[in-house]
Amino acid sequence: MQTLMRLVIRLVVRLGVQLLLVVIVAVSLLHFSPLDPVTQYLNGNLFAVSATQKAVLAVQLGEQGSVWASVSQWLAHVAVGDWGQSVLYRQPVLTVLWERGQISLLLMSISWLLALFVGYGLGLLAGLCANRWPDRVIRTTAWVLSAMPPFWLGMVLIAVFAVKLPWLPACCAAPYGDGVFEQGLSSLLRHMVLPMTTLVLVYMAPLILHTREKVVDVLSDAPVQYAQMHGQGAWARVRFHVVKNSLVPALVLHLASFAELFSGSMLAETLFNYPGLGQTVVKAGLTHDTALFLGATVLSAVLVFVGNALASLCADWLTPGVRR
Repeated sequence: MQTLMRLVIRLVVRLGVQLLLVVIVAVSLLHFSPLDPVTQYLNGNLFAVSATQKAVLAVQLGEQGSVWASVSQWLAHVAVGDWGQSVLYRQPVLTVLWERGQISLLLMSISWLLALFVGYGLGLLAGLCANRWPDRVIRTTAWVLSAMPPFWLGMVLIAVFAVKLPWLPACCAAPYGDGVFEQGLSSLLRHMVLPMTTLVLVYMAPLILHTREKVVDVLSDAPVQYAQMHGQGAWARVRFHVVKNSLVPALVLHLASFAELFSGSMLAETLFNYPGLGQTVVKAGLTHDTALFLGATVLSAVLVFVGNALASLCADWLTPGVRR
């Protein structure tokens, strides 16, 4: 129990230090950005407002003040539960993050699970068929996918399945003019197919290659050779030796790659105009919506930290020889 408490305290301290550094870096990026926040917010139409309104808008966008003053002021408001008001969406920051965070989490969680199951399954098949045609096909496909940028693959999918073959919608999480969840789960999933496919194809490739090499190594180990000499069947060897020794490393690797999945999700959401957390970070940064940008950045950092912490815990407690 004491070990668990020490672990929790250590994780909380690490998370606090990380979030403080993230806030400082995010405020510094906004402060030293060459983009004029008022110009970006007005889409270049500076003559639409008076000089007095420009000054008020500059204060609302957080243009004035030093980096440390902005950080301390934001932390003081967050300490009392006030995350600020989004200038871009005219809503409280927590409301915007709640609405868009649900959609992002749905997209990332489904993509993460599909990439894990499909990537591990294909890697297992490639390892069991090492140096034969299934292995060559799977390995070559994985190398090609790992070299593809997510935004390029997304544009190809849009050109094929939304333009050439109009089978799927090219953007958004719902038809224009409708709420995201008003059209039902089936409509939401249909709009998620292309961004989800983009993320799954790109982020299952490293898992395929890693699992394939691990399976080949396990099959050449002495315990597997010993079991084969004593008449243990192929399915039993795969079940009791290969899967047990290759699934946990694949899970740890996949959890550790959550940061890459989140960055790819930001690109995919921007490309497909998907109203999630990633697109919110990009829009808030471009329009200099300081409160929303900081809130979305902190939430993103928490998600990445949780993924890395889970990977570390899996490596400590599930890996044979390390578990206490």
